[in-house]
Amino acid sequence: MNGRRVTGAVAGALLAGLGLSALMMAGEKKTGKPSELADLERRAAGRLGRHTPPVDQLPDVGEQTLTQGGHLLLSAIAGGAYAITTDEDAAIVPSGILFGLAFYGVAHWLTGPLLGVKEPEWRSGGRTIAMHAVNHIAFGIATAAGAGIASRIESPR
Repeated sequence: MNGRRVTGAVAGALLAGLGLSALMMAGEKKTGKPSELADLERRAAGRLGRHTPPVDQLPDVGEQTLTQGGHLLLSAIAGGAYAITTDEDAAIVPSGILFGLAFYGVAHWLTGPLLGVKEPEWRSGGRTIAMHAVNHIAFGIATAAGAGIASRIESPR
């Protein structure tokens, strides 16, 4: 396994995760409603018997830190998974698209509903499904790009 490739994939995934977190937080400020990610965190906390704020209350700094920190941890884990499960010579765009869609499927169509923290994705509207798919494709391409760029860096001699 190429350590640079893993590092690059994790870096690309974190960069994409940060971008998506920023978009969700900006959406919260614009709409005055908690993001889907905050809703997900609250459902998970509720299932664990933890106190959660009212559903219409924006996350405070502590909750935002927990929510976005968990999102970035999941992004980093996904980046590592990409590096481990794809061939070193995989083309960036196709492998990134496939990885992003696979990650979307696992997260939104299987894991979230099975854990009871998210409504099944097939109950979402077409616009929501398209937005989630596009976000995960962008995430996958950024992850693949990070892996591809890092693996091509020459070692100092």
